[in-house]
Amino acid sequence: MRESRVPHFRRRAAAVLTALVFTCGCGGGGGGDYDSPIVNEEIPVADIAELPDIEQTRSQMLELIERVRAEVSQVVPASAPWQWAYDEARSGCTQEATGHKGTSLYFAKLTSPISFDDQQWDLVYPAVQRMAAEAGLTEVTAMANSTGNHDVRFSSQDGRTLVFGSREASLITGSIACRRSAGSAAP
Repeated sequence: MRESRVPHFRRRAAAVLTALVFTCGCGGGGGGDYDSPIVNEEIPVADIAELPDIEQTRSQMLELIERVRAEVSQVVPASAPWQWAYDEARSGCTQEATGHKGTSLYFAKLTSPISFDDQQWDLVYPAVQRMAAEAGLTEVTAMANSTGNHDVRFSSQDGRTLVFGSREASLITGSIACRRSAGSAAP
């Protein structure tokens, strides 16, 4: 069984990395010599000087994650309890479009031991999509969407992403693209 999971893990890791690079809009000094329509596509980037700082955005996203957890637990009570796993991670970033330096954040993972069956997924997914849209995360990308395997990203133009998925267990997490560090004045 472990052998069959390794290729899936690699594909998923590659997909997540690609999605982060695509949505982040921040990074170091790599050149633009890639022959890829996704990487070379012009993406509107909000100037981080005009956005809430990383701590304000973190609070907003944690509130959204908690609302999603509460709603999903109400719709599918068997999904409770949800547990936090891993640690939140931060990294320095430079917004390429403006040159402003900041911080990116990757939330810990909120997990449930159950995997949603199709009927449960059909109940929880619209609620999660509605809450994400209310928070301004209106771009929906299904990394996987088949029976017993769901992985959906709700993103915003300003680089916030909510991840909701279910396979062997269920997951709620998210990330925030490059933002000003807390307390730093807008450049």
